Amino acid sequence: MKPSVLVIDDEKTFRIVVEEALTAEGFDVASASSGDAGLRLWQRDPSDFVILDRNLPDTDGLKVLEELIREARDRSVDTLVVMATAFADVNSAVQALKLGAFDYLAKPVRLPELIVTFRRAIEAKRLRSRVRNLAERERAARGDLVLGESAPIREVVQMVEKVALSEDTTVLIQGESGTGKELVANLIHQKTPGRSLQPFIEINCASLSENLLESELFGYEKGAFTDAKAQKRGLFEAADQGSLFLDEIGEMRPGTQAKLLKVLEEMTFRRLGGTRDLKVDVRVIAATNKDLAAEVKRGSFRLDLYHRLDVFHLRLPPLRDRRDDIIPLARKFLAMFASKMKKPKLDLAPATERTLATYDYPGNVRELKNLIERAVILCAGETIRPENIILSGPTRDANDVPNFFAVKLDDAGQPPTLERLEAQYIAKLLTFAQGNRTQVARLLGLSYPTVAKKIADYGLARDKDKGQP
Repeated sequence: MKPSVLVIDDEKTFRIVVEEALTAEGFDVASASSGDAGLRLWQRDPSDFVILDRNLPDTDGLKVLEELIREARDRSVDTLVVMATAFADVNSAVQALKLGAFDYLAKPVRLPELIVTFRRAIEAKRLRSRVRNLAERERAARGDLVLGESAPIREVVQMVEKVALSEDTTVLIQGESGTGKELVANLIHQKTPGRSLQPFIEINCASLSENLLESELFGYEKGAFTDAKAQKRGLFEAADQGSLFLDEIGEMRPGTQAKLLKVLEEMTFRRLGGTRDLKVDVRVIAATNKDLAAEVKRGSFRLDLYHRLDVFHLRLPPLRDRRDDIIPLARKFLAMFASKMKKPKLDLAPATERTLATYDYPGNVRELKNLIERAVILCAGETIRPENIILSGPTRDANDVPNFFAVKLDDAGQPPTLERLEAQYIAKLLTFAQGNRTQVARLLGLSYPTVAKKIADYGLARDKDKGQP
């Protein structure tokens, strides 16, 4: 199907020249001589692209631009608008770009420049479409599998809901590998009203060299270096109006950190080898498994960049600290992989649930997902058995609690009270369970509220991680 262009301009000669040039490039071109006629034509049959004159006989072209952008968003139509103006003043161009125009051309328009602009527009449109399709497929495949329903995760989701209302706020997500930082970044993007229909672009800062990372982020001009045979738009341009997710930001080299800081402060940058500042509107979401404050003290991360990134901080808890999520997540992964592998409905044996519930998951949710995928492959029946679960480390068996201490007499030769013994035992269990009260309750065979009250009554809450009464 040919890409479609609508030319809205009152100059007949201009419309004819543009139509001939773009038709030769493979576009399907329609035209209108006024803003009102152009809007009606677009509303009947939304085009992929619009060339819009700044000075129309019946209205201001910027008003038409605003209406086009608004209706395109309301109807989820991806129309890119290129402004054309005989005035060629910077203020008009900047205003058009702020309102959402893809680019602008100064009259008299040179045909080579027109063609290059529309080739770039096609590339941008294809990229946006690909990003949306990938995001839709990924959301359909993953759903809410990695989030869970525990209290710590509900708190994270509440924080996501709040920051999503602020379209420009930079977010720093901290968490161990495998905790779902990318998913949370995507969730922030999807819940942000002004950006959810725009691109969500991701790049892993640890996977590229410094030079390659800079060329990916900022793009480059033709001839900027030996292999730069043509101009390339960077990810900041590709993510314009949307979100850019910088994963493993703690691995970024100092030179790139300085350039990123400038973009965050001014939302402008130059392509490598370029001389013109480019303006973008991007929400930056960064993620790290490092303690960036500690990296700042070591001198490996810029303090000013750290503060610019850490405007809104989200910490994702490791899976071992939200054990209530383990079995529900395992069941969701189980259903997903059974469906993918065309297997019958599978279930977890009680012994398998105990094995999964007492493992510490150094790889977090990603490791749980991999465990279940392997188990589905290995399972020959309809129930996942413990032998189908291949762990890389020890489990904490709820039925195998060690003998923590012997009863000792006090200074008066008397045994300790039952209350004192219980306090000491709960303190030791807190140490054994690494402060996880849910596991302590499971080991004691008591309800969570009962255990929480005992911890508070015995004054263990403030030192629960150490397990000392």
